[in-house]
Amino acid sequence: MPITGAIFLLGVNSALSETKFFKTEKHNVTVEVIASNLNHPWGLAFLPDGSFLVTERGGTLNLISPKGKLKKIAGVPKVWAKGQGGLLDVAVDTAFAQNSTIYLTYSQSSDDGKKAGTALARAELSLLGKPKLRNVKVIFSQGNKTGSGVHFGSRIVLAPDNKLFITVGDRGDRRRAQDPFDHAGSTIRIYRDGSVPSDNPFADGKRGLPEIWSVGHRNPQGAIWNPVTNSLWTIAHGAKGGDEVNHPEAGKNYGWPVISYGRNYGGSKIGEGTHKPGMEQPVYFWDPS
Repeated sequence: MPITGAIFLLGVNSALSETKFFKTEKHNVTVEVIASNLNHPWGLAFLPDGSFLVTERGGTLNLISPKGKLKKIAGVPKVWAKGQGGLLDVAVDTAFAQNSTIYLTYSQSSDDGKKAGTALARAELSLLGKPKLRNVKVIFSQGNKTGSGVHFGSRIVLAPDNKLFITVGDRGDRRRAQDPFDHAGSTIRIYRDGSVPSDNPFADGKRGLPEIWSVGHRNPQGAIWNPVTNSLWTIAHGAKGGDEVNHPEAGKNYGWPVISYGRNYGGSKIGEGTHKPGMEQPVYFWDPS
């Protein structure tokens, strides 16, 4: 079975090239470049008309037509573009045709500009004339911002019940991932207006922050809503090895940094091993990765 258009974006210093064909063990893949010369493209989401939105980490949001015509979108929130931080994921509301709503994650600066944390904003995308964002509103802002430039997580997943999930990395401070009163190293579950569902595991705030869904994650930057299991699935970067697929469930602890299948970059052991009571095992892991 052929797969067409598997890759269509290229970064800086790349040029449009001819269509290429690849044969894998199970499929023939056709690769067609639609747009090029993007600077650290990070997130991508399709609009109902077949055009798509692409974020560039430096803070640019692009509207690209199916034929590759690119327009920059005005009104994007100011981002803290340092290290791995900047403008990150983008998602299109399932009712976009009615409400014109999109969602963006980005590294949000502290007031003094020295620290940052992951934030989620919703906005209305106006396509009349020059494209621009209107009514931008931050609906999630990570607490305890730091000067670290790594591990922002930031993937957005829209659930079919008017809720959404955001992944948040440990911000380079691994111990934070074990604190349910800290957003770092967690998955977040909120309604699309930013309010907290009453059935969240820590909704009453007594055992953790109300918006937290699960803890113990290093830097989850892959995430989808799985229609087969009807639930969230994530992929997290390990350190040296230990990349893992997880199926985050309410209130559960996925172990980082107490348990891991990876090792520190210098080769030393991470935490206590690979298993511990009360901590979940990954669905799958890569070691080496």
